[in-house]
Amino acid sequence: MTEPDRNRQAARSRPVVHAMICATVPVLLLVQLLASAGVEVSSFWSQIRQLDAHIVRVADSGAELIAEPLWKLRYDQVTSVLNEIMHDETIVAAVVYDDTGVAIARMAAAPAGQAVAEVSRPINYSNGNMAVQAGRIAIAYSHATLYAGTGGRLVLLLAVGLLGTLATVVAMRISANIFIGRPLAVMMSAIQRSKQDGRAYPADIRSSNEFGQLARAFNAMQHTTSEALDRLGHMASHDPLTGLPNRRSLTERLALENRDAGSSDALVAFCFIDLDDFKGINDTFGHDAGDKFLVCISERLRGAVEPGDWVARLGGDEFVVIRPEVSDEAAAQAFAKRLLDAISEPIRLHDKQIAPRASIGVAVRHVDDPELSHLPALADIALYHVKSRAPGTVAVLDEALQRDYRRRRDLELAIPTGFSERQFEVWYQSQVDLDTQDVVGLEALIRWRHPEHGVIGPGEFLPLVERSGHNARLTRYVLSDACNALQLLAAAGKADIRIAINLPPSELADHSLAAALRETCVHFGVLASSLELEITEGSLINNIATASETLHRLRRLGATIALDDFGTGYSSLAHLRRFPIDKVKIDKAFIREIPQSAEDNAIVGVIASLADTLGLTLIAEGIERAEQARAMREMGVKFGQGFLYHRPQPIDAVLQWLAGQAMSGKTETITETVRLVSDSPSIVPEFAV
Repeated sequence: MTEPDRNRQAARSRPVVHAMICATVPVLLLVQLLASAGVEVSSFWSQIRQLDAHIVRVADSGAELIAEPLWKLRYDQVTSVLNEIMHDETIVAAVVYDDTGVAIARMAAAPAGQAVAEVSRPINYSNGNMAVQAGRIAIAYSHATLYAGTGGRLVLLLAVGLLGTLATVVAMRISANIFIGRPLAVMMSAIQRSKQDGRAYPADIRSSNEFGQLARAFNAMQHTTSEALDRLGHMASHDPLTGLPNRRSLTERLALENRDAGSSDALVAFCFIDLDDFKGINDTFGHDAGDKFLVCISERLRGAVEPGDWVARLGGDEFVVIRPEVSDEAAAQAFAKRLLDAISEPIRLHDKQIAPRASIGVAVRHVDDPELSHLPALADIALYHVKSRAPGTVAVLDEALQRDYRRRRDLELAIPTGFSERQFEVWYQSQVDLDTQDVVGLEALIRWRHPEHGVIGPGEFLPLVERSGHNARLTRYVLSDACNALQLLAAAGKADIRIAINLPPSELADHSLAAALRETCVHFGVLASSLELEITEGSLINNIATASETLHRLRRLGATIALDDFGTGYSSLAHLRRFPIDKVKIDKAFIREIPQSAEDNAIVGVIASLADTLGLTLIAEGIERAEQARAMREMGVKFGQGFLYHRPQPIDAVLQWLAGQAMSGKTETITETVRLVSDSPSIVPEFAV
């Protein structure tokens, strides 16, 4: 604290000090008169007063040194200061008390029973922002050295000194209690009551001195703090953008519904709303427009509900509406559809009309149901179903959806075990030359032979693998199996057959994929040029920058890049030119109705012409009938794949089939293929990504 600050503080505290002096001076004067009555003891009394003053200075000095360590609980420093004080031979004991009256440090230099006097001084701590009483210091000191040789005069002087000391302590205690203790007690009472229930309680101090000013400042601070706490409480439980309650309020709301339930038969409808393609709005129009979009949706939800309903935003593009009373699930579904209709009204952003779309999952439970607190998770199950099966609609949770969820959850939790126990199996489907019927390649297709659920197709478990973050592990699993299959093919004299494996979208953003492919090929002693890596257009679009770099790295290793399911996604010449693509696979959706469908014939013809112009190899998927194969050959498609030729099988069965072909000296006939198809397991052959 600077010197001007100290002077200002002293000036502010003068009225309180003046009042205390006015209360104690008469007593001190009386003591002086009594002391001066004896000429013999005048000199001795002077020494006594000097000693008392000295001890007071020591106490004041000690209080100043101890204030900061005591307030910051550095008791070792407090003890050190007491040790310094005890060097004075007249001091026999010193004690430091904290603000609660508990003794923190105690020093004694004389045996118990010695006559001592005591000085007690408050310990005040100030750091510029606040000033508090941190405790007090009490010093006991002895007049023994002054009493030596005084004889009878010492007895008289001691009596006078004791009387004066007692009068001084009483006067100071009374004045301190009036001018300091009572105001502090009032303020402490207000603080304690405020701590108990969080409300503001004013300190009723009407004096005009510093304590009165402090009380008025304290009352103003209480009022301001109370308002600020109310604002903070509202901010903590409400979304700052829309003003709706947030996720933190949801648990309290569900507990309130359970507690205030009028009848155990009452039903609560919980609607979990997720906006479809909100990311696209942010990416297209910017985040400010996205915020405007969310505010508009929140206002529509407020306008679509009844006064007793509850609307909240959980974050991002997720909203919740709770209807505390519905008659049945049909009524809940009708209510959710009305919410969907309200959301779907066009919104103008940047002079563009945007039609919002949302998906809603609904869960209905009795108000006294123990699962009431689980309503968000239950509605999320229905929302997951509607997002994956029919976006933009409403789904109400039922037993079938819960069974699907439990199965999906069981499978997701079993994925690590599936890897460790090698429950995942890689099967292979042949790719043939449509002219010669020779097998030119195999496509690796993953299956899961679950010990309880049997053989599971990739369409069911691959999304779970992706959600659980095991995509890279599965890709390397398939890659290792494919390299092992290449070894077996080479040993069987089929080194010219290539193997195609599918890459999930996340792998195109993994810069370590090329290194993993190179290491795996070296480990199995096969060439990367024997591998064909299939990607989808959707994965390219979502990872344009990283996908191009990853594909070029794989291409430099010698691997072939094939674009799978061409024609179903975002097909364009720009994509074919931008990326290092060697082969295009026509999706089976365009093959299914050939040659009957003129539109499909035209589409495949255009794709074949485009591939020929760009120098790309073309392969048709899903060939199941001889007339389809014939139509593909006529359109210039060189390679084909489908049930007409071969169903997916484990590599051992594929090797036996290839060996049978070699022994007959020709590719199996269509009749033999049909027999093989009928004998093979009926499992979806596509590797869905």
